[in-house]
Amino acid sequence: MSCARKAGTYRRRKYRTVTRVAPSNFVADLQRLRNWPSMKGSVWRRAFLVELTHTQNSRLLTGSIRGQKLRILDIGCGTGFISLELSRMGHDVLGLDRNDRMIEIATRTKRTSDSVIGKLQYEVADFDKWSGTAGAYDVVMFSRVLHDLPDPENILRKTHRLLKSHGRLVCLEYAHNMMDERAAAWLYQIRKPLELQGWYSTTHLPDDPGKGVDHIMREAVTERREHINTFEEMIRPLKRLFRQESLSWHPYYFWDVLSDIRIPNPRIEKRFASMVMNMEKFLLRTGEIQPVLFLYRGTKKV
Repeated sequence: MSCARKAGTYRRRKYRTVTRVAPSNFVADLQRLRNWPSMKGSVWRRAFLVELTHTQNSRLLTGSIRGQKLRILDIGCGTGFISLELSRMGHDVLGLDRNDRMIEIATRTKRTSDSVIGKLQYEVADFDKWSGTAGAYDVVMFSRVLHDLPDPENILRKTHRLLKSHGRLVCLEYAHNMMDERAAAWLYQIRKPLELQGWYSTTHLPDDPGKGVDHIMREAVTERREHINTFEEMIRPLKRLFRQESLSWHPYYFWDVLSDIRIPNPRIEKRFASMVMNMEKFLLRTGEIQPVLFLYRGTKKV
C-alpha cells in the first residue's frame, strides 16, 4: 500500500520483522504450521502463537464470506495466507501488496501448496495507484490495512467502484485511538514482570506504574496520531459508502505481547499466551477495557 512518508511506521516495522527474519524456505500457510525459531519478533516463530493470532483472524474473515466461486480482492494481503484460505474455499482471489518480499513469500507458499481450488494470484502494487476494473469484484477485503493508508475516504471510494452492484466489503481493522488507560494498565501488569524476568524483548518500561502506563499510552496512541487513521476517520466513510451489516469488536492487545514474549519453556509460553488472550476476552466481555480491533461488514450502496 502506498503511504505518505510518515504514514504506516508501525505496520512497516512489523513488515520488516517478517521479511527480515523469514528464512528462504518460509511458507505462511495456516494448514502447514510449524515452528520457525529464527523468526524472532514474529508470532510465526511458534505454531501455537500463529493459531492464537493469525488463525483466529483468518476465521473471522473467511467466515464473513457468503456465496460460492466469488471474485475477491484482498488489499494489503501481506504473506497471502488469508487469500490462500479463500482460494481453498473455491473463490478466485487476487492479493495485492506493495511489499515485494511479502508477495515473494505468498507466491512461494502458493507454489508449494497442493490444495488450491480457486484461481489465486498475487501482485506487487500500491492500491491507490493500481488500476482495477470497475464492478469486477464480489468482495473486497481489508485485514488490518485501512488504518495505515492515507486518505481512507478516497481508498474506500475506489473500493466502492471496484465492487459489483450489491458487492460486499469485509474490513478487519485496528483502531489505535480507542485504547484507554485501563487497557494500558493491564498491559503494564503483564509486560513489566516479564521484562524483569528477562522474558520480554522490547522497550524497558519505567518501574513507576504511572509512568509505565503513560509510556504504553504514548507508544500506542499519542505518538501514532500522525501516522495512522483513527476509528472515526475509517468508520465515517465505511458507513457512508457501505450499508452496515454488522460491526463487532475483537481482542487484539495480546498480539504484541505474544510477539515479544521470550519464555524459554515452550509449554509454559503456550499456557501463558493462551491465558493472556483469554484474559483479554474476559476484560472486553465485562467492559473493563476498551477494544481496538473491529470487524465491519457492509454492502455497496447504489
